[in-house]
Amino acid sequence: MHKLELVILFSLSLLLSFSCKKKEVFSKIEILGHGGNGLEIVNALYHDNSYNSIELALLTDGCDGVELDVRLSLDGTLWLYHDNELDDGTNGEGCIGSSSDAYLSTLHYSTMAKESLIRLNDIPKNYLENKKVYIDGRSSISCADSTADLSVYLARVLEFQDACAPSTEVIVETRNDQWEDAFALAGFITIKYITAFDQYDDVALNLPSVDIIVVTNDVISKENISQIHADGREVIIFGMRSAKSTREAYRKGPDGILADNLRTAIIEKY
Repeated sequence: MHKLELVILFSLSLLLSFSCKKKEVFSKIEILGHGGNGLEIVNALYHDNSYNSIELALLTDGCDGVELDVRLSLDGTLWLYHDNELDDGTNGEGCIGSSSDAYLSTLHYSTMAKESLIRLNDIPKNYLENKKVYIDGRSSISCADSTADLSVYLARVLEFQDACAPSTEVIVETRNDQWEDAFALAGFITIKYITAFDQYDDVALNLPSVDIIVVTNDVISKENISQIHADGREVIIFGMRSAKSTREAYRKGPDGILADNLRTAIIEKY
């Protein structure tokens, strides 16, 4: 065999070895679309938390589910909306929590497509089969300086879960310790958001029922994730805006990532 052929064969072997190793390392890491197909992306096709954004994510091969920002209306209905006040991104005023369903049904995002605001139940349940739905439960009603009714909110999420296929997994984050406990007691897998790893010990001590820690990529290390795993909890990372930061996140070994660029996240995984 000629020397050049040996070099080519060796290079191909290395490439195959790297490819297999990459798949072995990353294959179990789940990809969840942040707010549907991505949050606050300048060139996004659709606004986050809109029907089209969620549909696009759920119908994309390689997407394991979606994260949704969910708020309770004045009428006790779960609506999808990220920001605190409606005039931050729509043609409306006030907050979801102080608005009726009739009023919210007239609103749309301040985008070229003018996507309508939607209810959680507007998402076709067949899209959610074999998928995860990460509910970011927004408990605060900022314009009324109050908190949504926990019992109503919990009842509505339970109704949503019951309406989904058995293969749909609903997990919940609320950023409210009382709410976290209530959802855990109701049997939900619960998530706690931390802004720095030094907050983790407090979570482990005071919220032992929390199953998953969610944190931005820039404040968590591979060693931190290993410690959380050793405690029997999972980790979801978000805040990656480039292929480089996405690769970095994968190499830390989380259980999942919230992807703002779904295409990049899928490409870098495989």
